[in-house]
Amino acid sequence: MLDLRRMALLCDLADLGSVTAVAEHRNITGSAVSQQLRVLEEETGAILFRRDGRTLGLTRSGEVLVDHARKVLTAVDEAMSAVAATRDGTTGKVAIAAFNMGIPTLAAPLMQRLSATEPNLRIEVQQEVSADALRLLRQGQLDLAITCHYDFLGDDSLGGLANEVLLHEPLVLLAPTDLHLRIRSGGLIALSDVPWITGPQNSGLGAAVVRTGEGAGFTPQIKHRLVGAQNICDLAATETAAAIVPRLSVPAALSGLVVPGLDVGGRTINAAVRAGRQGDPNIALILSTLRAIAADALPAEEFSVAS
Repeated sequence: MLDLRRMALLCDLADLGSVTAVAEHRNITGSAVSQQLRVLEEETGAILFRRDGRTLGLTRSGEVLVDHARKVLTAVDEAMSAVAATRDGTTGKVAIAAFNMGIPTLAAPLMQRLSATEPNLRIEVQQEVSADALRLLRQGQLDLAITCHYDFLGDDSLGGLANEVLLHEPLVLLAPTDLHLRIRSGGLIALSDVPWITGPQNSGLGAAVVRTGEGAGFTPQIKHRLVGAQNICDLAATETAAAIVPRLSVPAALSGLVVPGLDVGGRTINAAVRAGRQGDPNIALILSTLRAIAADALPAEEFSVAS
């Protein structure tokens, strides 16, 4: 019978790509990881790994075993959730990661609501970009991840995870108010010679600006790159540059900078857990509370809330 711990190490290797990274994640030595993986090869009677420089990759046999190992580990999660469901009430610790705007939008209200009603449930929150949150969730360092995904980017890798859409949030264009009439009459080409503010290279907001400009027939002149939509809004408030940001990040005082009636894309805000954990009463309570927060907080005319 294959050992669950060795199968977990195999899945770690598939996610992390090196024995060193697996050892750091599991807080054991690299030699111990290598030894356990060699035993796993002996148990299966198949070549599971191939070395490519410093990286240990998976053979086809290894990939097949990873797929089945994830199902086995999911079944273990389901068993633990079923046992947890026999408890009276919710108790213990739940570790959550959220992207930057996910904290004020969902994570903070979640803690506020449950601290009053569930005093025995301890929620710990950390800020992570969505890709890192999903990786940590898959590795077992988190219980739940609040993530965002831009509609125009490729799908996130969700192997071994269950994902629930909480809401769809539109992106909006912020522009100096003296340009609004030109934009409404002539289109986005009116911003072809205007400076732009956006996120870091390879960020979703950066891709949104490039995509919008190219769709209108020009290459945006990106002059400012900031981390965080709220910081982008603060700089856009100077009315010296244009920006594309998620609607939730725009404070009421800056709503006059939003150019209405434009489709510049959107993003979904999701809650992800390891497949099999949805039945855990702690996870189930958090998911139901997040749904309620999303439904209560967002204007129906601007947002699509998952039903």
